[in-house]
Formats: sequence, structure tokens, C-alpha cells
Amino acid sequence: MDNDARLLLDDVIACCQRDGLDARLVNMLAGAQATDLNEDALTIEAPSRFAYSYLVKQRATIERYLEEIAFAPLALMVTAPQAPAAARPTAEAAEQAGSPSTPAAAAPGTASVAAEAAAAAEASYTAPAAPSPAIDPVPPQFHGGPTLARADEGDRRISINNTLSPEQFKSMMAAMKQGGNAAPAPRMPEAAAPTIEEQQHPAASAGISAKYTFENFVLGDENRHAYQSAARFAAFADEPGQCTSLFIYGNSGLGKTHLLFAIQNYIATEKPWMRVKYANSQAYIDDYMRDLGAQRGPGEPIMREYRNADVLIIDDIQNIIGRQASIEFFFQLVDEFIRESKKIVIASDRAPKKLGMDERLTSRFNSGMLCLVSEPTFETKYRILKYYYEHTLRAERPVSRDGAGASILDGIALEEGTLTDDHLRHMAEISGNNIRELESFCERCSGLSYEKERAGSELTAADIDAVADEYFDTARKVVKPATIQAVVEEFYHVSHADLIGRKQTKDIAFPRHVAIFLIHQMCDLSLPAIGSLFGRNHATVVHSLNVIEKKRGEEAAFSEQLQQLSNIVLIKS
Repeated sequence: MDNDARLLLDDVIACCQRDGLDARLVNMLAGAQATDLNEDALTIEAPSRFAYSYLVKQRATIERYLEEIAFAPLALMVTAPQAPAAARPTAEAAEQAGSPSTPAAAAPGTASVAAEAAAAAEASYTAPAAPSPAIDPVPPQFHGGPTLARADEGDRRISINNTLSPEQFKSMMAAMKQGGNAAPAPRMPEAAAPTIEEQQHPAASAGISAKYTFENFVLGDENRHAYQSAARFAAFADEPGQCTSLFIYGNSGLGKTHLLFAIQNYIATEKPWMRVKYANSQAYIDDYMRDLGAQRGPGEPIMREYRNADVLIIDDIQNIIGRQASIEFFFQLVDEFIRESKKIVIASDRAPKKLGMDERLTSRFNSGMLCLVSEPTFETKYRILKYYYEHTLRAERPVSRDGAGASILDGIALEEGTLTDDHLRHMAEISGNNIRELESFCERCSGLSYEKERAGSELTAADIDAVADEYFDTARKVVKPATIQAVVEEFYHVSHADLIGRKQTKDIAFPRHVAIFLIHQMCDLSLPAIGSLFGRNHATVVHSLNVIEKKRGEEAAFSEQLQQLSNIVLIKS
């Protein structure tokens, strides 16, 4: 009986491959164990908890194949993995035992990852709860527009060349009733399938954006929360109900896209069975208009590549706002992802409440992981410049042997000069906050240093200032403590006498802490010098710095407020 069940499952796999169905479905069916077959149902054991959830969603598709193959309705029963991972045969063992070979789409390590997930799920697995019927999948104002189809809906008119004739099927069922085994059915040849990387992550396989990883993201206090949240999201990407949404916001050029690509690259490497769809706002709009133009009839599902993803990543979502049709479809898409506990990552230049999104979506993003990325401080800019100089500009190219690995750069002299620690610190002090501009600024300074060295001189602070003038509006701006005090006084509605006076009430003491912190960040003054501006000593300054640092770590909104004050100070300087 087990052999008959396995043969029937193998035929389903072959049909899925022939019709070009999702490689994940093929992989998960190949890793499943066919445990029982009777007149009414085929029972299989999923190879992992993630596979269990996915196969349950694909039950209707599999049952259509079962009916076509068996010439009779057969239900599919999917059970959670029970046996220890070590006891489950690998794909290679299954092939040696006579089962179909593992599909070409199965990436190395996929079987072991599934086994590990199954082992971890043994003691704690519970079947996922069905989505609440009380939630309307499409907002009322969007009814009648482009519709979203369920993941298991597709073309039901599938042409299948059955691998069992009616006589063979009847013989097999009769043998089952008598406790015997039917003769093995002929197997269909397997079609070559693309690799998971090619099908799911073409950008990653081509090396595009591969440099953006968690390992080379430069951490600072202003981006630590976003980094930790992005890493946590990636780690739990295959856990239903865990970390379902991540919303990262902040000004342009602060590392949001780096974190989005880091999530994509991590999942492609560590969880290759998952499908990730990344698109910036322009790519999303282009895809929407293309699919809408190719739509053959009203209500026909569009943008399947987006809807079929396990993880959807959209960058610069603010650029979709104002495009009525595409934003309405985006609302539908996000709403379906959240209801089905699928994962979604959004990056924007502003918080959800300021985007004018549907109130339900705003509420859901606010209740998920919401992270602000603020402008880098001096210390973070210094670390970014140092890392880029040491790991990119000064990184040694591998030496080619016998022409192997030859590069177009081999015949060009490297023109990166020396940047000392003093150079890098001065660059951090006078530079702006856009990280992409920081890297280009570093390259220019390094190239200028090379030219100076060839001429027998050295790069000076004045040389760096001249380059900075071409990049940053804030370069060489001198910020005065009085300007910061005036901005803080106006923002918090306190008088100058109170700000520098002896009153300790909360409504005065806290603005004083803020002013001391900003002066420490933006002015080149010692702690005693800062304390003297407020009639206090350096110990008071240290206390104020600790108060503000603690509040920054606890409240993302306060970090945004500090950045707003810094911008006002720079404008008025």
C-alpha cells in the first residue's frame, strides 16, 4: 500500500513538473512521505512545518491532479512531520530506493534545512489557525477593481496525460483491498527545472546588490533599532505569525535600501526554498501598468509574481502615493499578505501615518515592527568612511594566475591614496548625512590624496574642505551654541533665562538636556566648556548626555525629533 501511495505521489510530482508549477511545490512534494492510500484519500507527511502550511494551501491544486490521474475523486490529507529529522530519508536516499530523483530546483542544503525545521517543530507544532472571516479581504472602496486571486487558484483546464490507465487503476485498487500490491505504474520523464536561485532570486544569482549584507552594514545608535529589526525579520522569515511586517522609514541615503537587500540576500542564502519579491516603487508601477494592459478580462488576477511571494519587499513606497489605481491595488495586496500571515517589508521616507494610506493598513504597520533610521552622527559617519576606505578602496585584488580571474583593472594603476585617521575624522566632521554621498566623497578624497603624493605633498584639511563643498550644503558650516539654544528655546517654549538658570522642573530640565546634547554633537567644545554655557560643570553635562541617549534608545519618535532640531539648527547656521 505504501508503494502504491508513493507511486501516486510520484505521478503528481511529474505532472507538476510538466506543467511548470512552482518549484517549491515540487520540492516539498518530493520531500514528503506518502503514508497511506485508500479509496477516498492519499495521506502524506510534510517534510517540515513550513512545508505543511504550504501544502495545505495547495491542497485543491494537488487534488485536481489526483482526480485526473486516478480517474476518481481523491482527497489529499496532509499531516505534520512526526518522525525525528535524522530518521527521515534524504533526497539521495529516496533516489537510491527507487523514488524519483530530487528535482533540479532543489538547492544544496534544502533537504537538511527542511529536516532541521521538522525536528524543531516536533514538540511545539500546532496547525495554523484559519484567517478570521470577519476581516474583509478588499476594502469596500476597491471593489470592482483588479482582483486578487487565491494562491491555489489557477487554470483548472489542465491537460494531463495520465500515467495510469483506467484498467491499471482498478487493478491497483482491487489489489489494495486484497492486501496485495499492484504492478508499478510507468513513470513520466522529468523535465529539467530551473534552480531555486534562478527562479526566485535572479538578482542574487547575477550578483546584483550582493554587496548589501547584514555583515557589512555599519551600525550606529541612529540605525541600530532598524538593523536589529531587519535581522530579526530575516531570521523568522519562515515562521508563520512571527514578524509579519517591517516598516523602515527615514530620509534618503541613510541605509534603508541596504537593509532591504540584506534581508533578501539572507533569505536567498539561508532559506532558499522561500520566494522573495523585491521591487522599488518605479518597478512596482511599471509591473502594475504592464499587467493591467495585458489583462484579458475584468476581474482577472494580475501581478501573480507579487501575490505568490512568501516575502514581499517594496522600497520607496512614498512614490506610489498619488497614483490612485496602483495604490489601491497595493492596499489590496498588503491587506491579503497580512491576513494570510505572509511577510512584507516596506521602506519609505516618512512614517505610515504621514503617507495617507488606508487607516487599517496604517494601524497594522504601526502595530508591527516600525523603525526610524535617523541621520548618522559624527561617530557613525567616521565608522562608515573608515570601513569604506579600508574594505573597498584599499582592499587588495586577488592576483591572477596564468590569466585566470584576469580583470579589466589589471592594466590600470590603482589611484587610491592614503587617508589617515585625522583625514577621516575631519571628513566626518564636515560631511553631510547621505551615506551614498559619503562613499563617493571618500573616493574623491582618496584620489586627491594619490595625486598629492605623486606631487610630493600631502592631503590637507583645506583640500578636503574644497572637495566637501562640491558634495554637501553643510560642509564647513560653523554651528554656534547660541543658535542651538535659541532653536531649543523656541521648540520647547522656554525662555533663555530658564534654559540656563537653576530651575529643575521637568518642562525646563528636559529642554536643557536636549540643548546640552545637541551642542555636544554639533559644536567642537569640551565638556567643561559646554557646562559653562549653562552655569554648570562637566558632571552635569555627562548626566544630560546619558538622559538623552537613554530616551533615544527607548523612543524612535524622539530620535526623529532630535534630527528635526538638528536640521533647523543647520538651516539657521
